[in-house]
Amino acid sequence: MAAHMNGIINASKLTLRHWRDVGNVSGRGKNRLLAGLPSTSNTLGQKRWVSGAKGLVYQDKHRLPQSNIHATTAAGVHTSALLLRTLDKTLLNAEEFIDLTGRVTKDVRFPVAPEQPSVKIRYFNLGPKTKRFPPDSQGFLYWHLDPDAPLLSGQVRFRVTTSSDPATFPNGRDLQLPDGATWNISLFDIARRSQYSGIRVCLVSEKLVTAKVLYTALSIFAPYGARTIHPATGSLLIWKFGQTFLVDLRSQKMYLWIIGSSAGEKLSLRCLFSIKIHESGGNGISKVVNHMPFAGRALVQFERSTLPEHKGTRTVVLRIVKLIELAKSEDPDEASGMPEPKEGSLVMTRRVHRHWAPWSVDVDRPQRGSEATGPLARALAILFDNEDDHAGGSRGRG
Repeated sequence: MAAHMNGIINASKLTLRHWRDVGNVSGRGKNRLLAGLPSTSNTLGQKRWVSGAKGLVYQDKHRLPQSNIHATTAAGVHTSALLLRTLDKTLLNAEEFIDLTGRVTKDVRFPVAPEQPSVKIRYFNLGPKTKRFPPDSQGFLYWHLDPDAPLLSGQVRFRVTTSSDPATFPNGRDLQLPDGATWNISLFDIARRSQYSGIRVCLVSEKLVTAKVLYTALSIFAPYGARTIHPATGSLLIWKFGQTFLVDLRSQKMYLWIIGSSAGEKLSLRCLFSIKIHESGGNGISKVVNHMPFAGRALVQFERSTLPEHKGTRTVVLRIVKLIELAKSEDPDEASGMPEPKEGSLVMTRRVHRHWAPWSVDVDRPQRGSEATGPLARALAILFDNEDDHAGGSRGRG
């Protein structure tokens, strides 16, 4: 296990550089990486964590990093920060009710993490300015996890309610961002960023996540030029077939993350609704031009292929579930025979010999010129693994 943890740390040095709360490594080689666990010299912390601390430690005693941002002792800061007892939506009471209307930020603290800094709750950063919370932003912060979703997809959300009575929670709505997305703080940011150390302690103490899940979130990254990138708040996360997501028909590239219970891969979708055409210039030199004959937006989803040519393989296709907007170029040459996107149809791509066929990826087929599968295949294979894991779990529960 120690070798496994060291492998994660060494493979993702950028993660640890971003994590400002990395603990020291003792001369005996034991990492003292703590997820904001209160000091054992703190009597209250000892009493509160005498049994819960085990949930933060691996078998080899590795722990998640402790924040090096010291809790501010100024009375003014402590009195202005709201104490949140829980993020478990089943345990909420009126004391957790927050009114964020018109605020730029709101400081919250957690009694189970007395030594950790306040967490600043912000609505939306827009360039150099921070947008204020909209009207009627009152309700409860809580931990959200979709049914049958991997723990890595969990996030803190804000449920807008009509009163401080937790009984109004089920009939409330989750706070939205200006673009219509749901306001949240993702598990990936909670795991990596020191300002969320208080949330980390709260989640682990309530057994909403485990230290292992937080370490898994740290281990997921992808190369991006000379640096590496990680999933974060706002990243598009996909974990099952039939999960819809929005695409822009004129986009040449979009990124998403395929995640499972213990793995994650970045996936790049390129030129889904465009076509590369070789054009000859005036000097006789040919150049490749991207034509995008259609504009608009569509909801699409990954599916297991049931096409005859894919029988016996683990092949993924992409289906158009709903067309939200669709406009066609007035230039008759622009489309170049590209099939018009239609609801219920598969996304098409032009193969060799200039014929059109459904976009597809066989996740077990080696990449051309290699014995290994490509990044698309590795990412999409996680969807099959998730499906098998869920089926096995369902049989076990039966």
